[in-house]
Amino acid sequence: MPDPLISESNHLTEIHHWFASKNKKLILDFVPNHMAIDSPLVSKYPDYFLKADSNKEDKNTFLHPNGFRYCYGKDPYFDGWTDTIQWDFSNPEVETYHTQLLRKIAEQCDGVRCDMAMLPLPEVFEKTHGKKSVYDWQRVIRTIKKEFPEFRFYAEVYWGLEVTLRNQGFDATYDKSLYDALHNKDLHQTYDLISKNSELHYIRFLENHDEGRAEITFGDNAKTYFSLLSASPCTILFYDGQELGLTKKIPVQMIGIDEEKENQRTKEFYTRIFSVITNRSNDAKFSDVSYSEFHYLPIFARLITSQNQTELILWNFHKTTASGWIHYQEGITYQKELKDLVSGETFSQEKKEDGIYYKLEPNQLQWFTF
Repeated sequence: MPDPLISESNHLTEIHHWFASKNKKLILDFVPNHMAIDSPLVSKYPDYFLKADSNKEDKNTFLHPNGFRYCYGKDPYFDGWTDTIQWDFSNPEVETYHTQLLRKIAEQCDGVRCDMAMLPLPEVFEKTHGKKSVYDWQRVIRTIKKEFPEFRFYAEVYWGLEVTLRNQGFDATYDKSLYDALHNKDLHQTYDLISKNSELHYIRFLENHDEGRAEITFGDNAKTYFSLLSASPCTILFYDGQELGLTKKIPVQMIGIDEEKENQRTKEFYTRIFSVITNRSNDAKFSDVSYSEFHYLPIFARLITSQNQTELILWNFHKTTASGWIHYQEGITYQKELKDLVSGETFSQEKKEDGIYYKLEPNQLQWFTF
């Protein structure tokens, strides 16, 4: 009987070829911590999954048809996910199997987004299940990249373990701290994070399968916040339907979704934004902009210089109105009209020696191209 996961997937290979024909990469979701509770792998490899210490009934365990009682997949802080079964990271054969699986995946796509990638770490697994993990991400990643050097590993990770996983070879990790700052309306912390921590190894997002829809969570501010993500050289995680302003959060276990009316304003916003982002060249440079502020209120002023265009993004992270002048400089020249990509409004300009005048309300962001 062929292994149901290691066996060749012609369908995935066809999808990969289609993406490659569009000059795009295909990233697969890989869940290292647990499997579906009814996976045929449990019967084929009964010792690869974490057996309960006792055969007594428990809310975090279940009795499998093969006669063993297993633990549900879980993290240290919540009860188990009752539709999953936990891999046993104290068994070295699990790492070997995962390496074989990832090698097969690497033959058919360009990378993996590893769900809850910190759970196999020895200190986390022991805290969760009381057993010592022998799973070594560094060894796994090194083995795969030796054969597939361009293959990418992206980690969903929390609890301050981002640097730990990057040190073990992950190319980029979630930046939940920025999402939390936005969710908590802490604009000064948001400014600090966007200004100081802007690298491709930060994966930033406004919504995903765990969080609520951006349209509901942030309202109109979602346009401002997505523009902020676009103003830094990070990796942006974009969720299906986000560009349409959808509001219904769909559980990951559901196959279908309900019909929902698109938000036309949100759709138009993303159409404007994507036309600019996709026009950036690969060597686009991100830099701060010279400006003069009134009332000593600094703003976020970012210049994005590309072969095809120059972008100016201004954001007021204060609770009061901020105003001043953006000096004319390389890439920023006088224009009769400037169109704000966020609001869609067009502003007539008078040529002034001081440059371009700005006036931003609290948490207002404007985005112009030259």
